[in-house]
Amino acid sequence: MTAATVVSRQTQDYLAAVEHELADLSAEDRSALLEDLALHLEALAAEDDDRPIAVRLGPPAAYAADLRAAAGLPARAAGLRMPTLGLQERLVAIRETAAFQRVRPALHATRGLLAELRPAWWVLRGYLLVLVPCLLKSDGVRDFPVPAPLGSHVLGLLLVVAAVAASVALGRRSFPRWIGACVVFGGLLLLSVGAVVGQHAWSGMAARAAAADDFAWVPGPDVPSETYPLLSRYGPVTDVLPYAADGTPIEGVLLYDQDGRPLHVGVQQWWADSCLRFLSQPRAADGVPVPNSFPQAYELAPGNVSTMGTPMAPGICVKNIQRPEVPLPTFPAKSAAPVPGG
Repeated sequence: MTAATVVSRQTQDYLAAVEHELADLSAEDRSALLEDLALHLEALAAEDDDRPIAVRLGPPAAYAADLRAAAGLPARAAGLRMPTLGLQERLVAIRETAAFQRVRPALHATRGLLAELRPAWWVLRGYLLVLVPCLLKSDGVRDFPVPAPLGSHVLGLLLVVAAVAASVALGRRSFPRWIGACVVFGGLLLLSVGAVVGQHAWSGMAARAAAADDFAWVPGPDVPSETYPLLSRYGPVTDVLPYAADGTPIEGVLLYDQDGRPLHVGVQQWWADSCLRFLSQPRAADGVPVPNSFPQAYELAPGNVSTMGTPMAPGICVKNIQRPEVPLPTFPAKSAAPVPGG
């Protein structure tokens, strides 16, 4: 806004305030007084003085009283009810107060600082435009600081660059007042949603991390239990992997203990890929699960979610878990049986 525009706006506001003080006069008298004031204001505009008009001429009420006295017109009656002040007149009255004049320099300095920070806001606005939708995912905190729409950080980086460029171009353009108000409102709404969603995402991540830590620090059982009926020197046994003597992996082996009872193991809770799986035991002809069939069979949970219940990125969860590499002993070849009568 130029200095000439500021002076013109102050002139209009001052004229409107003085006209309000002269509202009880006839239209002819009021027009004559305001014409003299307009000429006076034009002369003041030519002077090299940047003080507000209300400071140079005094409050509009006092100036209106001086105009009445100079023209020989009666003063405004104290009990006369004046028309209700409009919004513009109320703003003028506020600007004339001593309190406003004291804080006016600070307001101007703040306005200048905000103008200097506008380019930074344009960049942040474009970044939030891509980041906020990513944070809406249950594991969206992983998309900070580089958003990963569709699980791709490269795509997120490209979208951020495009969004920032569009935001800067939008900020440099001039729009009608109502469109500019909509742009400002949209930016504030985006910032508010981003703050709320970001806080929710970080709180959820902290809660999941605390739950994972609590689970990780639970010590293993020292004695067999219903959950882990079989223990080794290294901890609970959750599976048995049978092999043939030649090292061939064997599937569907039924194992029993020394008393002929089915061998039971604990359920595997954690996996290398951190994906949730459910035990899927084979069923006998009567429909009853066979828990002592080894290796134990597990199926991925629908939707490929983690053990904490959050969705996993595509390609993380694998359907078939590979057997670990184990050293197998080598057995000597059996000698051929002697041929009778040889």
